[in-house]
Amino acid sequence: MKLVKLLMACWRVAAAQCVPLALIMTFIDLVNDGLTWDSVSGELVFSPLTWGILTFAVAVVGVWSLRRRAVATGIPLSAEALDDRQTHVLHPVPVSDGWQERVREKLAASERVFLVAEKGQEEIHFRWRPGRGKQSVWGSMSFDAPSGDVVLDVRDGEGLLGVAGLGKGSSFAAVCQIAGATGLESGTVRG
Repeated sequence: MKLVKLLMACWRVAAAQCVPLALIMTFIDLVNDGLTWDSVSGELVFSPLTWGILTFAVAVVGVWSLRRRAVATGIPLSAEALDDRQTHVLHPVPVSDGWQERVREKLAASERVFLVAEKGQEEIHFRWRPGRGKQSVWGSMSFDAPSGDVVLDVRDGEGLLGVAGLGKGSSFAAVCQIAGATGLESGTVRG
């Protein structure tokens, strides 16, 4: 049921992005074919159907991409994966002495991270590139040494292309990448 909700959310995003192009293409086809009853009725039936199928295919690719990332890191996937802000509680594997330093070192060693700023031993702020371009998301890690929890908070803010070009899901993709790069596994999701 969660995948169906995510698929419908991706489909809405894909359809919203394609509406201007679909309207322009429909108008161009109507002008080229002449404004007859047959051409108008054909365009009004087949154009929305065609664009609906195309946007559904884009949504399926987006869900597949998000699911692949989530399965690789064990982070739960839901319709909230498209939100601009992701907050997850993660745990180091395994929890042992010096785990905070190991997580910090792995994060700093990644090629995707830059502008790393530490706020004492409890928190670290950084920028993360979830894609191949120079655009990035804001991120922070808060460490709770007694419980072994790491609260990872990632916020989108630069209009990234997102998964499958949907413009959404960059924050979730970054969470999955950070978890994989630092050796953290999923705990729970915070509201």
